[in-house]
Amino acid sequence: MQNHYMEGITLDEIAGIVGFSPGYFSSLIKKEMGIGFSEYLVQLRMEKAKELLKGTNENVKDICNRVGHSDLKHFTALFKKYTGIKPGEYRKLYG
Repeated sequence: MQNHYMEGITLDEIAGIVGFSPGYFSSLIKKEMGIGFSEYLVQLRMEKAKELLKGTNENVKDICNRVGHSDLKHFTALFKKYTGIKPGEYRKLYG
């Protein structure tokens, strides 16, 4: 997942790649990470977005696309839910 977070990956695809049933793989993620597959993917994408906001001058729309989101409004809402602030504000504080 670390190498493909920006793609439209699904639980079924990842489970198939590692050779587990989706249900079993989902339970493994929940057991190891304490969160479900979807939440883990969101967290991974938000961490990558934070890195890009800090370390590049790319605009937020491009970062949104690079981390696997196609809808800037939805990305901004998720980012704010995850960090407490909007991407532009995050860059001003930490960039």
